[in-house]
Amino acid sequence: MNQLIKVFGAGVATMTLWVGLSVGLCVAAQSAPELHPATAVPGSTVAIGGKGFGTFRSVQVNRVTVGGIPALIQRWESDLIEVKVPFHAQSGPVEVFAGKKRMAAGKLIILQPVITAVTPEEIEPGHTVQITGVHFGATAGPRDPNTMFGVNDVKIGDVVVRPRRWKDDLIEVEVPTNAASGDVVVRLASSDPLPDGSCCAPVQHTVSNAVPLKLIPSIRVDPVSGPVGTKVVFFGQGFGAAKGSGDKVTFGGHLATIAQWSDHTIVVHLPMDAETGPIGLTVQGRERTVGTFTVHTPRVTGVTPSTAPIGTLLRISGEHFGFYSESGSTPFAFMDFNTGENRVDIGGVRAVIYRWQDDRIDVWVPFSAKSGPVVVYRGAATPHPDGSCCATKDTLKTEAGVFTLVS
Repeated sequence: MNQLIKVFGAGVATMTLWVGLSVGLCVAAQSAPELHPATAVPGSTVAIGGKGFGTFRSVQVNRVTVGGIPALIQRWESDLIEVKVPFHAQSGPVEVFAGKKRMAAGKLIILQPVITAVTPEEIEPGHTVQITGVHFGATAGPRDPNTMFGVNDVKIGDVVVRPRRWKDDLIEVEVPTNAASGDVVVRLASSDPLPDGSCCAPVQHTVSNAVPLKLIPSIRVDPVSGPVGTKVVFFGQGFGAAKGSGDKVTFGGHLATIAQWSDHTIVVHLPMDAETGPIGLTVQGRERTVGTFTVHTPRVTGVTPSTAPIGTLLRISGEHFGFYSESGSTPFAFMDFNTGENRVDIGGVRAVIYRWQDDRIDVWVPFSAKSGPVVVYRGAATPHPDGSCCATKDTLKTEAGVFTLVS
């Protein structure tokens, strides 16, 4: 009898071991589905990895919910499912339904886009603005705005702008010319399935907080290089009907002489002490950098002929001579033809200008000319502290060589 009990006990132990091993193997084979990532923004794609999902049969048989809201299925395989995070979803459990089988895949935390800063706060149309924040998503999505899933974008006022660069914490967009001052928002597109589970309900957008952006009128500066005395014209709007007490223009930090000021045009002359650097414009107490000016120094490469009688046409070759009649107050040189102190002397006698270009000056040798140095003069001034002309007037002298007069 005791021997029988021992045999029975050993048999029960063996069965217990076998059953425990079988259950362990079954549990290992039916591992719980895993959700990746565990946090996501509306409209993004999340993946569910695991076993036993089976094959996809229909949207009624195969379903996935996020917080109880049906999600749009993009991919279904026996070991992998990909779905889009629904627009209406809240943070909650993700569940997979395959026929009568129901599997929990973990909890998904829904993140909302937040803008922390828009840089710069003021900008001209056509320039790039940076939007920093969190939870913008890893990508803007497809390039086609007509895609059924929608496209993430940015709105400036009422204008929709496609991004040049999109990261989860940084977006760069170029401000279009038709945009106006207004709020900047980031919009994440998403599309839920229709009530029957098929694709797709109309695209909806999750919108971030709004941050204001001020657009300021564009200003064109012409030219942006030249020697001292160069006439520089600012074209824009909103300058004011007349120059205010604090209004000014600077080149490399040096005050320029203002010749004309109107609501849409400013005419200045490059001062004698100007340096290469930023072009500063101050209007109604607001200072802006509107470009960079390169100050050139006139340079002569040759004078021909070097020996000639009265009446000869003398050619001075070189670079950065500027233009002859640019000392007036009008935007264009031909309107007032004011030559100022621009001139050429031969042996101390003023020559007759025939042609003056930036790289070439042609002059007639005058009747009273004498042998001596050929000198090119550029007139320039230093303004009063209020920008008016002139604290001092001077000329920049460039020696071109020596001319010998013959009979």
